[in-house]
Amino acid sequence: MRLRGIAAAPGQAYAPAWRWGEPRIHDSGVDLSGEAGINRLQVAIKEVKAALAQKAARLEADGAVPEAGILEAQALMLEDPALLDGASSVIRKGGLADAAVAQTMAPFAELLRASSDPVFQARAADLEDVVEQVRRALHGVSDMPPPPEQPSIVVARDLAPSQTAGLDRALVVGFATEQGTATAHTAILARALGLPAVVGVGGLVDAVKNGEPVLLDGDRGIVVIDPPAQDVAHIAGPAPLTADAEPASTRDGRRVEVGCNAANPDDARRAAAAGADGIGLLRSEFLFLGRERLPDENEQVAILEQVVAAMGDRPVILRTLDVGADKPLPALPQPAEANPALGVRGLRLQLLRRPDLLLDQMRAALRVASTHPLRLMFPMVSTVDEVRQAKQLIAQATRDLHLPSGAAPMPLGIMVEVPAAAIGADQLAQEVDFFSLGTNDLTQYLFAADRTNPELAVLADSLHPALLRMIDQVVSAAHRHGRWVGVCGEMASDLWAVPLLVGLGVDELSVHPPLVARIKAAVRQLDGRVCAAVAQAALTLENGQAVRRLLEEHALAPAARPD
Repeated sequence: MRLRGIAAAPGQAYAPAWRWGEPRIHDSGVDLSGEAGINRLQVAIKEVKAALAQKAARLEADGAVPEAGILEAQALMLEDPALLDGASSVIRKGGLADAAVAQTMAPFAELLRASSDPVFQARAADLEDVVEQVRRALHGVSDMPPPPEQPSIVVARDLAPSQTAGLDRALVVGFATEQGTATAHTAILARALGLPAVVGVGGLVDAVKNGEPVLLDGDRGIVVIDPPAQDVAHIAGPAPLTADAEPASTRDGRRVEVGCNAANPDDARRAAAAGADGIGLLRSEFLFLGRERLPDENEQVAILEQVVAAMGDRPVILRTLDVGADKPLPALPQPAEANPALGVRGLRLQLLRRPDLLLDQMRAALRVASTHPLRLMFPMVSTVDEVRQAKQLIAQATRDLHLPSGAAPMPLGIMVEVPAAAIGADQLAQEVDFFSLGTNDLTQYLFAADRTNPELAVLADSLHPALLRMIDQVVSAAHRHGRWVGVCGEMASDLWAVPLLVGLGVDELSVHPPLVARIKAAVRQLDGRVCAAVAQAALTLENGQAVRRLLEEHALAPAARPD
């Protein structure tokens, strides 16, 4: 049987169908009335925020940074006083917490859905997704059903964005749904995750039995149930992780390190299997997610040792906690801010409010670094004074541990994601051992454009000469002082950008594991001297499109892929 729907995410897959068992909200016996219901609602909101933060961090580690913004936006919805205040009012009038949440937010969802703008319509689906997450949390019901026993294709009436982000890609090779559109956030996430998807397939759930073989064609928007052998002969199935542990050097002999971004020990194991030269960014937020209390020094050491053990003798760069009002943690609540992206976050938060927290992280890192190649990196740095304050705390942490004075110091670096740090790179290079360019935030701050706002996407162009000039300034300053520079933002995995980054002198590219082999192969095709000449020419141009034309003229544009 052949069913037609909407092509939502490209690619083909052939696997058994796994009928999605939507987690059902049932009477759990939890008291959801009165003050007990309000208290339970507050706890549920914290739990959902923590789960969203964990999924967003995983998306970012996989290179899907803009798509992680979908879940970050959902977390911000939970911050809206209208939710807690409105639901609390309903509860005090005799309602139950789960019904109160739905009743409070329904008018807002209806208003968004009535809009003719697909962006607002997608926000309505996000809001309804948030409501269902909170209702499930109130009853202690998981968002996800038990996973399939083998790699399968999900068949469902619909999938919420948060559920799509939580799919285990080792066991889910694609999905088909009865509802949905190609512009919905679920489809956007599928494309970012590399999952073939077909949506809007009428009669799908009734037509497909559990375990029945299914051919999913996300290019043409077709689902074939129990397809003939000739239709699936060309389907290779899920591609295994390609490994490349050999060094990546340009044709003229310049070595470029290719590492991985990671958010937990599993990511580190995938990085090692892919042949990464190291971990270019280990997000320490994973140590704090989903917890009601902050982990102590010993707990942090135990988990960090899992990461460094996975990487063997390859270096790991640990970024200290990067949270704030825009990235809240249940165990570290922060006051609301009018503009949290420009507020007390990253190193600022630790220096201004919680130096004790930074000291715990430093002591844990120093202990691990005494036996493994661990480096420490500070996020959201703007000034030399901030770095010097952090170094004073490192000195204190070293004294606390009674480390021998002759021990090799742990290398220290900073994220360059604030334009002030890029402009002040000459002075900062005298204080640290390395820089890592966080090009996602650097682009956002440079152009004063919210990276999650689709209307401003044209400004988030990593090939714009203004950003390239800033990168050139940072690399030149670092190299003058004998420091190295990495890139851990999306730009590192952009095949258009790789020749320019190599030409500007970047020493390391940090990408997500499936791209290690591809980026290493791209580096080996380049001549560093040609790239340097083209990069310098790019600095004189006016916009990203002109830079792309320049790359095409010099045969440095990425080749079209057969898939």
